[in-house]
Formats: sequence, C-alpha cells, structure tokens
Amino acid sequence: MALVVVSVLAAKPRSAAARTGAEARAIAATLQLARSRARARNAEIVVDVDTRNGRFGVVDAMRQLPSGMEIGLTVAETERRGRVGGLRFYPDGQSSGGEILLSYKGQKERIIVNWFTGEPRIE
Repeated sequence: MALVVVSVLAAKPRSAAARTGAEARAIAATLQLARSRARARNAEIVVDVDTRNGRFGVVDAMRQLPSGMEIGLTVAETERRGRVGGLRFYPDGQSSGGEILLSYKGQKERIIVNWFTGEPRIE
C-alpha cells in the first residue's frame, strides 16, 4: 500500500477580481459575526472601517487590507468619526446600516448592510 501525500498551499488570489472578491467575503463574514455576537451577548457591537489606513474590524482585532486596495464607507452621520466610521449591530439583530465599497486595480465590490435585518450582502 502506497502513501500519497497531498500538499495544498494557501495562496493569495492572483487576479484583482479574485482578490477583491475574497476581501469582500472576509468583510461580510466579519459583519455577520459581529451581528451574531451582538445577539448572543445582548450588547451592541461596532465594526470599524478605517478608510485612511485600509483596515476594518472590531477594536481589538483590526484587519489590514492588501496594499493598493481602497475602502470607502457610507454610514449614518452618528456612526462617523472622521476617516473612521462604523457599522453598529444591536441585540435584536438590526444594525445602523450602511455600505462598504472596495476597489482594487479597477475591480469593485459593494457590501451592503440592511439596517432592518442587519444582514450583510455582497453586490
């Protein structure tokens, strides 16, 4: 009996479209996790988006976007703090709502968070 070993390398997506799509999915997953935690903890959770430094996440776990990728944010005035803004998730599952726009080498992805349901979706 022969032993076969298969090695899979975790490679970064090479095309701009693949890289932008992967980051959009990562952001949507972060938003969905924040929504779930808000419900589980019965507390508000804010996902910050730093448009100047290309970072997103919760206060203790910010994630850096790939070099050259830009991130834009449209949120309620109450959720803006200069170049940093946030999407707030409430214990009932709702959110402050908003839109995140990623762009990288001509490729764009939009992540929209419905204020009423709190659900993020990629368009």
